[in-house]
Amino acid sequence: MCKCAITWCNKETEFYNKSQRYKFCPIHNRYKEWVRNAPSRPWLMYKLEKILEGNIACESCGIDKRNQFPNKPLKQIITLLDVDHIDPNIKGTLEGEHPNNYQLVCKDCHIFKSHDEGDYINKKYKNG
Repeated sequence: MCKCAITWCNKETEFYNKSQRYKFCPIHNRYKEWVRNAPSRPWLMYKLEKILEGNIACESCGIDKRNQFPNKPLKQIITLLDVDHIDPNIKGTLEGEHPNNYQLVCKDCHIFKSHDEGDYINKKYKNG
C-alpha cells in the first residue's frame, strides 16, 4: 500500500496493477479518467472536486456561471473557470499544490489577478 498520488489526499491506495505509474485512493481512482494528468497537475482534481460538490461559483467575485448562462451545458460552463494559485510564489511545491492554496475563479478574475501579480512578465525579468 502507498499514498494516493493526489498531493493533499494522504489516503492509502488499493492494490492496482504494478505497471500503473500513479496510484490513487478509491475515491480519486474513480475520477482519474476524467482528469488524466492530475498527478502532474493536481489542481485539476481540485476543480473536479468543486464541480462534483456543485461549487461552480467564482471564489473571487461570487458569480455562479450556471446562473449567468442557464441554457448552456455544464461541460461548457466549467471551461469558464480556472484554478488559481492564491500564493503564486509557492506554486509547484507540496504546500503550493494543496487546496489551501487553490481557488476556483472565473476567467475574468483570473486574468485580473494574474495581471496585478505581474504573471505576464517573464520570471527572469521580474526581480532584475
